[in-house]
Amino acid sequence: MDGKRREVEENDVVRFLAPIGRWPAGVEGTVVSAAFADVMLVEISDRDGCALDFVDAPVELLEVTWIQGIRAAV
Repeated sequence: MDGKRREVEENDVVRFLAPIGRWPAGVEGTVVSAAFADVMLVEISDRDGCALDFVDAPVELLEVTWIQGIRAAV
């Protein structure tokens, strides 16, 4: 592996690498808007898929764990 991180895109599932807002590192959410290159709008949901929160997350603090477009874990 070359160590290069995948670019974060809309509908990707991401993990927080550091606390963001009231959410600790390790929390996962879905990118619902990638309107800006450096900040993503991430939806945090419960196990039933109900939205709990929406947070603006700096892209450097996100790690892609699921690529929705190809339906594959990273």
